[in-house]
Amino acid sequence: MDIAKYIGLFLLKNHFCYVHGLGNIELRKIPASYDNKTLQGPSYQVVVTPGGSIDDNLANFIAVNEQISISKAANALREYSIQSRKDITAGVEVAIPNIGKFGEQNGKIFFITDPNFQFTPAGVPTIKNSKQLDEQNAKLAQKPSYPMPQKADSVNWSMVVLVVVLLIVVGGGSFGAYYYLNHKTPATPVVVKHTDTLPTKPIAPPVVDSAHLAKDTTGAIKDSTMAAKVAPPLTDSLGRMKFKMVIGDYPTAEKADRRIKNLTLIGNHVEMQTRDTANYLVMMTLNIKPSDTTHVKDSLKRLFGFKGVGIMK
Repeated sequence: MDIAKYIGLFLLKNHFCYVHGLGNIELRKIPASYDNKTLQGPSYQVVVTPGGSIDDNLANFIAVNEQISISKAANALREYSIQSRKDITAGVEVAIPNIGKFGEQNGKIFFITDPNFQFTPAGVPTIKNSKQLDEQNAKLAQKPSYPMPQKADSVNWSMVVLVVVLLIVVGGGSFGAYYYLNHKTPATPVVVKHTDTLPTKPIAPPVVDSAHLAKDTTGAIKDSTMAAKVAPPLTDSLGRMKFKMVIGDYPTAEKADRRIKNLTLIGNHVEMQTRDTANYLVMMTLNIKPSDTTHVKDSLKRLFGFKGVGIMK
């Protein structure tokens, strides 16, 4: 399966292509320029920018053209990304046919566009229906020169019924408001009875033992701490929250650490958390909307090949 070929086809079709581990590949238009001697027409250049959003568009494109499942296409794309990143780091040429090749400088990946690369965007199609135009011209030719008699305006009964219903509703509401204001039951006044108060003997304050004072104070502090409200999680300006997504579960720390090193090599930011002596979790922190967690989990399952993807609580 030639993944590089499908990356080039997808890029020319959509003007962008995101490959996890390599970055967001964009097809940008360079405007025409004039250097006081010659006029250079507009051209297109391929650039690579870091980051991007996780999606399945490229995997779906490959699956449709190869007649395979989306998961199989996603696995092939992931293997191509890992191998390409290793080849680029080692200085091996990784090319996209007829478009250019990848390069690396100071740990950042860039793209070198082929000097012979030429791209012409698809034109806007126009459809001329000659039969329809002929029929319209024939009708205009047969139109009489004298004005046609106008038909008498017909009564729009639906509008009449709507107006009547509105009048009934407004009249009923006005009558109800008038009846409520004129028949409102007055509130019964509350009579407060004053009784003579008898003088009472002042009560002496209880004697507090200093030995028990520390326990009561500690208990009060503990109750105050327990009663404190937990602040709700904050969201950014786009309504996104930070979620720790579990993308791997390994029985030993060595296997989890090896997986973290491989993922870090292709540009992922992951970490390990120990649940117990038999479960070492590999996690990735993402800023996503709460409504998009299900879609992101499905994408992570296909991307990392781990069926137990979930949110760390």
